[in-house]
Amino acid sequence: MFKYLISFTSANLFFLFTSNVFSQCNGSIDSCNKRYDEVAYLTTHNAFNSRQDSFLFPNHNTNIEAQLNSGVRALMIDVYDDNGISVVYHNNSFYGQKTLSTYLNTIKYFLDTNPNEIITIILECYTNANAIENDMSKAGLTNYLHSQNSNFPWPTLQTMINANKRLVVLSDKSDATSNQHWYHYVWDFAVENKYGEINCDYNRGNPSNKLFIYNHFVTYNMEGVAKVRRVNSNPYFLNYVTECQLLKNKFPNFITVDFYEIGNSLEVVNQLNFQTQLE
Repeated sequence: MFKYLISFTSANLFFLFTSNVFSQCNGSIDSCNKRYDEVAYLTTHNAFNSRQDSFLFPNHNTNIEAQLNSGVRALMIDVYDDNGISVVYHNNSFYGQKTLSTYLNTIKYFLDTNPNEIITIILECYTNANAIENDMSKAGLTNYLHSQNSNFPWPTLQTMINANKRLVVLSDKSDATSNQHWYHYVWDFAVENKYGEINCDYNRGNPSNKLFIYNHFVTYNMEGVAKVRRVNSNPYFLNYVTECQLLKNKFPNFITVDFYEIGNSLEVVNQLNFQTQLE
């Protein structure tokens, strides 16, 4: 099995590569010439659903701002319509609710202050593309939106950074207009494994799609944090994701976890990206 890398945040790498800081791509010089679909991204399931933001039955202890600052680069967000306002919650607003704009403003600030970072939003959408576009516009994110044709290869991270198109939006609702090229129907681009348990079985999406959403979270139960700590920690985590990669012959892009701050999630992502560097 591969040796593990020490996990570095963008802040750590700034001091290591001060003379070449603008050559970093998502915190790593080695990722610059990789296509978007050749890179692994630490991804938070129900990213908004945090204890820090006072949600009941949270999926994470810290909020999206802290997640981004800790190395998370893809965010799964559930969006609903509440009398014309886009809001986020999980299953029931009784457990906690905030406006989508709250988190889009956070993402905007992060992109503004980290010019070599690329963020992906994966929406579970119960509103419509026009509402999402309106919120993106109000948050000032329109110019950051990347548009991708499913028939063409993804660009390299450096190409996206140079163009300043550093926000990718994937949605499980296919209702984009002809002018909303940035609003990508996720199952035209990705395949996922079954969620809620640790497995390698495909669920939604065509296995021939370039992107692989690797769900590595368990349905919360009486074991609670103890179970999360077990599935998020090495060597179990790295061994399992590597096994799925070999079994499916498919590079896992979105390493999706609950309680990302527990265990070795960022270490696993770094190791996967290091593997592709050696290939």
